[in-house]
Amino acid sequence: MKRIYIFALSMLPLMGMQAQDTYLNDRATNTSDVIGTARYVGMGGAMGALGADISAISNNPASIGLMRRGTLSFTLGGQINDAKPAFGDSRGSFTFDQIGFVLPFGDVSDDTRLNFAFNYQKKINYNQGIYTSQNLGGLSQGDMFAWIANSIYRQNDKGEYYFDSPFYDNLYLAGFFGEYTNDRGDTYFRNVNAGETGYYYRNSSGSLQGYDFNLSGSVSDRWFWGLTFGIDHMIYRHHASYEEVGDDSYILYQDQKLKGHGFNIKAGAIIRPIEDSPLRFGLAVETPSWYVLKHTAEAGLSVIDNQGRYTQAAYMDDDNYLEYNVYAPWKFRASLGSTVEDYLAWDVEYEYAMNNYTKMGYPDNYDDYYYEDGSAISMEKDQAMNEMTKANIRGVHNIRAGLELKPLDKVAVRIGYNFFSKPYKDGARLDQTCNTPAYDWSTSTEYINLGATHLFTLGVGYQGKHFFADLAYKYRVQRGDYYSFDDQFTSLNESFIDENPQLAGKTLSPTEVNLDRHNIAVTLGYRF
Repeated sequence: MKRIYIFALSMLPLMGMQAQDTYLNDRATNTSDVIGTARYVGMGGAMGALGADISAISNNPASIGLMRRGTLSFTLGGQINDAKPAFGDSRGSFTFDQIGFVLPFGDVSDDTRLNFAFNYQKKINYNQGIYTSQNLGGLSQGDMFAWIANSIYRQNDKGEYYFDSPFYDNLYLAGFFGEYTNDRGDTYFRNVNAGETGYYYRNSSGSLQGYDFNLSGSVSDRWFWGLTFGIDHMIYRHHASYEEVGDDSYILYQDQKLKGHGFNIKAGAIIRPIEDSPLRFGLAVETPSWYVLKHTAEAGLSVIDNQGRYTQAAYMDDDNYLEYNVYAPWKFRASLGSTVEDYLAWDVEYEYAMNNYTKMGYPDNYDDYYYEDGSAISMEKDQAMNEMTKANIRGVHNIRAGLELKPLDKVAVRIGYNFFSKPYKDGARLDQTCNTPAYDWSTSTEYINLGATHLFTLGVGYQGKHFFADLAYKYRVQRGDYYSFDDQFTSLNESFIDENPQLAGKTLSPTEVNLDRHNIAVTLGYRF
């Protein structure tokens, strides 16, 4: 297996293609994590009603309205993945998580204040390695390629049906999963039903970074408001390979990159309804984030036939990148918090993210993509992909809770917990029958149905007259069900099954993957 992997990495040239779909869009935009200052992380991000921390700007912009002093802070950290790495990859990585400042206007004794703040904060850390295998139960990825090449017809904007030839159609038609005759006249044959075990490897890197510009204030020290304009920058890379081992063996290799930017607006309020009570309520709403993205990749195939001979493939496409837009969901938040004198603070928060309404579309000026019959693709929105997203993705519920205790005047200890509900519906799948132009650039078939996420956090901090320092630890627990490919071809098309009766009724059993990781964060800051 190692010999095949090394050979695949040496293939030149590679193919410029990519795969963008419901699963990749969710992976790139689903912010099921807590990243920011160590105080914010230590309390599990539950500061939407307490406020007075610059990282709470990401939950409730009104939180900055509670700050009476100017503040400058930056946060460094590290991450260690729980699962063992593959092929010499590192389990750990250094992270730069946050830097920002708050500038107050007016005397600190005023009941009515106005603050301006800027904060850079990482929203998603993509650094993670996955290496897993799956018992294919007599199926093969090649079976799915054969089904696509022989059975799938797509419909253009005129209602006419056509046959397209994306990457994996070409693999089958060129003979890598059937009869193949090379330039010397030698004929090889690969048994597409030879799969016994599928091995999948992916190492991803990069991050989704948020740049928040905030204006906030207070009225009579009981009503706090805030408005934030956010700019996001995304850079996602991954190296991946799928290797199938049986009577014959092959490996499909990808190197993908997703890069772009987006923007959103957040508005929030914090209300202290009882004048003599520190109890306060927080409300916030975040508009959909509009991302403009460019996706490029390389892909190739290496096959060892049943005679022990290598065959390598490389395909080039004139359109070796795809630009598209993603509209991430609305988010709504409500929180409740209070303090007990000056030694205890607590906060609980609920958030609902409408992930099932994530949309995908294309630039209006993308009129250079055509179906094979010459008709133009409608680029305003990808209706088929959006319907697949809604059929597979759930709205996500997030519950946060945090507690801060000050056993000493200048020392605080913190504890927090987060629960993010399962983002995928039962039976979710990467549907290869989806009538989307994005599949004309697809190179991958694997997908992972993610489970619920649990975050456990601890923290400690020191507060001097001006200088402060905080330390936090976070344990993020999440598992997922891995599938090498969509197995619905074993029951979806009767004529295909009639021609391949050995496939009838066979299905893949998912393999659980460990996505747990450990993080530390250290914040240094100065108040003036």
